[in-house]
Amino acid sequence: MLPIFILLIVSFFWKKARLILLIFAIIISSLETFYVLYRQDALLHEWYMNEAAVINYLKDTYPDDQWVSRRAIRSGKNSTDVEIIFIDEPEATYFYEITGGRVNLAGYSLEDGYETPKRK
Repeated sequence: MLPIFILLIVSFFWKKARLILLIFAIIISSLETFYVLYRQDALLHEWYMNEAAVINYLKDTYPDDQWVSRRAIRSGKNSTDVEIIFIDEPEATYFYEITGGRVNLAGYSLEDGYETPKRK
């Protein structure tokens, strides 16, 4: 956004090049918008692929269990990790990540008072 503001301010004072600078500002803002939208779409697509891999892994590993999956949202990071909450264990949230095509348990979080998870 800073380059856009600079171009707009300069175009306000430099009247001869106003049209050219405003066109540059529009082009830069369009490219930034496209990048942000494309990046979010690419991350969401990658998460869906990871979710499918994690679900297949869980079906093989825990065939009799039921679970709910959701996108892992961590502060300051766009994550493609998958959070899994098992229906019989709502106190624990498991974090799965895909590295090198393999599903790995990255960690888990527990509610206060709940000490050990069932699955490791």
